[in-house]
Amino acid sequence: MLVKKVAIMAFVLFLGSLPAWASPIDFEGSGDGGMWSWMSSTDPLTATSLGLAIKVVGTPNTYPIYMPTESFMSGTFLGGNGTSLSPWAFGPSPSMSFTITGCVPPAASCTPVTLFSGQFGPPGETAVDGDGGMVFTATDVTGTVDPALLSFLGLPTATNFVGTYDATLTGIMPGGGDVASGDLVLSATPEPSSLVLLGIGLFGLAFAMRRTLFRV
Repeated sequence: MLVKKVAIMAFVLFLGSLPAWASPIDFEGSGDGGMWSWMSSTDPLTATSLGLAIKVVGTPNTYPIYMPTESFMSGTFLGGNGTSLSPWAFGPSPSMSFTITGCVPPAASCTPVTLFSGQFGPPGETAVDGDGGMVFTATDVTGTVDPALLSFLGLPTATNFVGTYDATLTGIMPGGGDVASGDLVLSATPEPSSLVLLGIGLFGLAFAMRRTLFRV
C-alpha cells in the first residue's frame, strides 16, 4: 500500500511539472530590414532579421519585442541545387548559431538582452526554391530562453528548449537578399528530475499492480 501511495505521489508531481515544457513559444519574425548572405560552397549561410513578436502557442495575445535582432549562421554547405528533390543542404558542422536579442515587453526603452541563444543540430538545414523566394528550414534548433521573458509570458522557468525554424528568403543563390519572414517555435524539454519522477511513478504503479494480481 505504501509503495502504491509513493508511486501515485511521484506521478502527480511529474504531472505538475508538465506546464514547464508543454506550452510552445513562437518568435514571429516579419523580416523587416533583414538580410541574408551565402557567397560560395565554402561559406555558411548567414542572416539577420529585424521585426519580432512573441506569443505562447494556443493563446490569443502577441507581444512585440523592442529593439530586436534575430541572427543565425548555418553549418557548412553540403551540396544540392535548390530544388525539392535536391535542396541546398547545410551543416550541421563546424559552426552553427542562432541568437535573438531584444527587450522583454512591455519595456519600450531598454538595453537589449539575449532572449534566445542556441544552435542548429543534426541533420542540419535546407533551403529550397519556392514561390517568391527560398524557404530555409532547420528542424532541430536547441538552446535556452531568457528567464525574464518566460516569466513575462507566464511560463515556468525551463533550462533547455528544442524547436524548428522556417524563414522565407528573397534573392539569388549564391549571393544574398532580404529575409521576408522567419518563424522560430520552441518547446521546453522535460528536466531530468521530471523524468525521474515519471520513472518512479511508473515503476511503483507497475509493482503495485503486480502485487495485486498475484494476490488474486
